[in-house]
Amino acid sequence: MSRGVLWVSSRIVHPDKLSAEKFCDWYENTHAKEVLVLPGVPSAARYTALQQKLSRPYYSNEAPWLTLYEFPDLSYKDSQGFKGIKPPGADLIEDVYKNVRFDIRFYEEVQVVEGSTSSPPKFLISAALDPPKDAASTDDFDAWYRQEHIPMLERAPGFVRSRRFKLSNATVINEFQVGDVTEEAPRFLALHEFSGEALPWKEIAESTSTEWAKRVWGGLEKEEVGWYELGKVYSESEWGHVGK
Repeated sequence: MSRGVLWVSSRIVHPDKLSAEKFCDWYENTHAKEVLVLPGVPSAARYTALQQKLSRPYYSNEAPWLTLYEFPDLSYKDSQGFKGIKPPGADLIEDVYKNVRFDIRFYEEVQVVEGSTSSPPKFLISAALDPPKDAASTDDFDAWYRQEHIPMLERAPGFVRSRRFKLSNATVINEFQVGDVTEEAPRFLALHEFSGEALPWKEIAESTSTEWAKRVWGGLEKEEVGWYELGKVYSESEWGHVGK
């Protein structure tokens, strides 16, 4: 039994037809709960892109909302219960789905590193990356994470947890047009969580400035990095019916 996450980023493609307020109200108060009532999805967290000027455009500038659904057993995604989620009605398709893009990916967990802080996480770095597909590059990428990058982040103020994943499958729903993009999506995902009033920018910059880091980042074939702030947590302690 492998743990994993359902990683869903979203963006509005027709802001003249759908406001952010209406979209978020529907997603956070209706759609997310429709997923969370399923027995194989006990919790989730909803994030919003940091409202902070960054040094360059990042993935979170394009897709300002990210939701992570926790799957204690990733194989649940192939169950009839999960596949049987009620499809949207005609009004919802016109009002919401035809005006948004969802990037939907299932990732299998491969590494977890817990920090020593007891503070709840407030910030998330989502790094979906694709090194060259040859074995040597992939092994070097994995070794860099395990031996250098995460140990450096672990020493940063407010570090809560780092989790790493490998891609299972990926789909895009753009203006209600569905496409399988498993071959195009980044194969690896890292989720780094931090508490505190701000991200430890100095330590994060240092962790990507070593010679090893420069070699890894310089060879990437795809790079989707998002900087997010926690907006809402869905858990069984708050929603008694969730996951039941």
